[in-house]
Amino acid sequence: MAKMSSKVYIPPEILSLIFVILPVKSLLRFRCVCKFWCSLIDNPDFVNLHRKVYNNNKLNSGKLLSLERLGFTRYEGCLLTLREADTLRNIDQIFKTTEKYDLYGICHSLLLLNRSQNFLSKGMRLCNPSIRKSLLLPPCPLRPSDGYTPTFALGFATRSEDYKIFAIAFKQPQVNEVPEMRVVVFTLSDPQWAVRDNGLNIDYSSFKHLFGPYYFCEGAAHWLGNALYGDTSSQFDYPTHLVSLDFDSENFTFLELPASLYDIDTNSGSLFLLGDSLAFFCITPVSLRIWVLKQESGSREWSLWFSGGSSSEGFGLFDCVGSTITQRLLYCEGHGGYLIYWKKSYNIRTCQVRELGQSMSHDVDMTTYFESLVLCNGYGINQSKCELSVMDDSEKTLTGSDLILLD
Repeated sequence: MAKMSSKVYIPPEILSLIFVILPVKSLLRFRCVCKFWCSLIDNPDFVNLHRKVYNNNKLNSGKLLSLERLGFTRYEGCLLTLREADTLRNIDQIFKTTEKYDLYGICHSLLLLNRSQNFLSKGMRLCNPSIRKSLLLPPCPLRPSDGYTPTFALGFATRSEDYKIFAIAFKQPQVNEVPEMRVVVFTLSDPQWAVRDNGLNIDYSSFKHLFGPYYFCEGAAHWLGNALYGDTSSQFDYPTHLVSLDFDSENFTFLELPASLYDIDTNSGSLFLLGDSLAFFCITPVSLRIWVLKQESGSREWSLWFSGGSSSEGFGLFDCVGSTITQRLLYCEGHGGYLIYWKKSYNIRTCQVRELGQSMSHDVDMTTYFESLVLCNGYGINQSKCELSVMDDSEKTLTGSDLILLD
């Protein structure tokens, strides 16, 4: 070491190979070493590469984010925590607020949150828990007071490498009136709501009846929908199509669900993410099947991924007779593969049901945890138009006003 030069040059490509396997917490510290390291870490190409490489490492999996709404009879705010997937044991508290938030969307490491008691007027924000920062959004122009109740979808446009939020709403029509559709889009590159006049290639009857939460994967947001629901002669209360919104083309596509995919008698189906693929889960008192959507020869097809037995206890866990599963369904690879629904896990191979998180609130949303540098300085956000909030790691309990701090 004494014979080595004090000036050791490490090529940028070698630094990138080292940085890309490190957690976000370390990278935030390394940004302060020098301007060169800061510019390398803030580069949008590195941000995207780190998100893919680091989160695909099996050693970094097995963590969930939990958004708990506190209080039974009165609002006591909400708590965002990081938890172990197999036990829901608390690993770290991200933040606690006196405001009550709902989870509107998930994409990569970003959460779309909105204050429960102040619908769309003020308080909707994008939050990146891994860097403890959030972006306060301007009020959505589609307001309930004007007759709109929008559906939101957060996702990533691959071609433009930009995060988008779609707000889609139909004004409830009067008798003999054509429903009015409105679509507005918010993007990180130009953080303001913009009107889309093309209608996104969807009509009222195809969009007004969706089942369960949406899931974003492979460049699109996906819902279960019923294309027959607008036909008064066919009031089926089960999904007939997969409804997908492509974030690059900004258009909807529809894929009819095959008869073998869904069990109409038990009406027990749900979408979820199986790694980077969209999957469909169907359970009856005696069987469980999981299908994966694959792109083959230019067409999308469902392929059976798992078929096995079930149990009355497992079927009762999902409590889905007569309706689809409305709570977000999470898949974890450990212990042979298991599904998390509410605060319980279901092992798909042993059919065992386990109670989890007994100390957690009864009103909770959970999602898989990803780390990324999105919303960090230099990611291409036009900060002259943004209000970037800091969730200070040293100040765990934050009020609503504390969250609104200029970066």
